[in-house]
Amino acid sequence: MARTEMPAGGPCGVLRRAARCVAGAGLAAVLVACSGGVRTPVAGVRPTPGAGAAAASAAAPLPSPASPGRPATKLPVRTPSPRPRPNAQPAPPSIASATAYAARANHSKVTVHASPDGPVTRTLANPIPSGAPLTFLLARRSGDWLKVYLPQRPNGSTGWVRASDVRLYLVPYRLDVLRSEHTLRVYRSGRLVHSYPIGVGTGSTPTPGGRFYLKELIRTPNPGGAYGPYAYGLSGFSNVLTSFGGGDGVIGLHGTNDPSSVGRDVSHGCIRLRNSDITALTLVLPLGTPVRILA
Repeated sequence: MARTEMPAGGPCGVLRRAARCVAGAGLAAVLVACSGGVRTPVAGVRPTPGAGAAAASAAAPLPSPASPGRPATKLPVRTPSPRPRPNAQPAPPSIASATAYAARANHSKVTVHASPDGPVTRTLANPIPSGAPLTFLLARRSGDWLKVYLPQRPNGSTGWVRASDVRLYLVPYRLDVLRSEHTLRVYRSGRLVHSYPIGVGTGSTPTPGGRFYLKELIRTPNPGGAYGPYAYGLSGFSNVLTSFGGGDGVIGLHGTNDPSSVGRDVSHGCIRLRNSDITALTLVLPLGTPVRILA
């Protein structure tokens, strides 16, 4: 992932090759570089409004990961029904509340403003480099404007976007990462529904604390590799690594080919799960799911 963790002595061998192949391309490209030389970026997820876990399980099986020289298969997003509509007035949610709202871009570009009707601070492309739809987590609403969390440095950055530029949808899930306990807790509508053991960053490359959200989901080219079969990219970045493997230090939630590393401080900042656990999460967690990384 864009400077995601690279296990020491991992299968890609050297960071130089990843940087040479995919400099600046982000999480998907690093995963590809570490898979053994596939240069085609892994395609991100596409929206399927109204699709849930049941619909996903009824869909045709996903093709196998890409072989060298072929792009990986795009994955369907498990996205709740798009309620309310963009002109609705949802209650201002807290990232720690029982439910939250995510916002998905409607257009090829979204301008971010410093304040409602304020100056433009940046313009973001949709989809993002991995192919995933540009997604935000809603912080609050003010008339025709939405304050959203942004997938950029510094961590916790926010900005304002026009409500007409995005589509709001309800996200019932929330993730709490408890670093000291090496535990990931999954909540649905405020109720704890599952806990998973995790590996987190080391003392010199810690997993950063704060408020984030899931911005992309990638099926890795090598499910038996260091990142397992799937990787979620978070909206946050390492506080100590400003570049990694040709990317920009994005923090990820992914599988591993070393299950003994789960439960320990082992990574460059990413959150590791057993492969069966990350696979289970991809069936239910939509992009925009809030993530709290706690002590």
